Amino acid sequence: MNNIDNSTTQKEEIEKNEVDNEFINIQTENAENKEKFEIDASILSDKEELEKVMEAIIYVEGNVPISRLRNLFKCENSDIRNHIENINNKYRNSKSAIEILEIGDSVMMTITPSTFGTLSAIYDKKRKKKISKAMLQTLSIIAYKQPLTKAEIDDIRQSDSGYHLRVLMDDGFIAWKGRKDYLDKRQTYGTTDKFLMHFGINTLEDLPKLRELKDLEFNRYE
Repeated sequence: MNNIDNSTTQKEEIEKNEVDNEFINIQTENAENKEKFEIDASILSDKEELEKVMEAIIYVEGNVPISRLRNLFKCENSDIRNHIENINNKYRNSKSAIEILEIGDSVMMTITPSTFGTLSAIYDKKRKKKISKAMLQTLSIIAYKQPLTKAEIDDIRQSDSGYHLRVLMDDGFIAWKGRKDYLDKRQTYGTTDKFLMHFGINTLEDLPKLRELKDLEFNRYE
């Protein structure tokens, strides 16, 4: 009976690995096809057309690594930022509710802070809450020492962080960042782009500024 159970378990494991490998191959193929795409030289030589295409790509793809834009448009990071600033100037001049933000190593299209406040009031889906000191401590530990497992966070806090982790994940401030390592299968936690956006920082290198804040707030869904 044990031999049958072991055989079944091994078969299921093999099938699972085959599915995982197929998924990885599909992702790799999609990524390779995306990178093979090249923008026509006539667009690259026309600043106005280039910025239209760049704007469209950011709109369609959502969160776009700057390195991808650099490869697509064959220019430096400084050029990418200049083009994005030109696009944002057009938004500002037309009093648009849209803007493009640089978050970490990527850029994304989002709504302006003033518009976000208006939408929150219109739809009444969010309300302002202050983050508790205990939850702020958990978020700070993750931000400064990520990636961390729950056990490591609990060890630093000397208290269970399960509730804090669930709330912070629900609010989008933290996310799973993969396994600890090859041997340690425990899931780790780290901050997200929403965390950077909310606190007005571009990269984790700006984190020391957070120590100066005495009162942090964040939006919670009803």
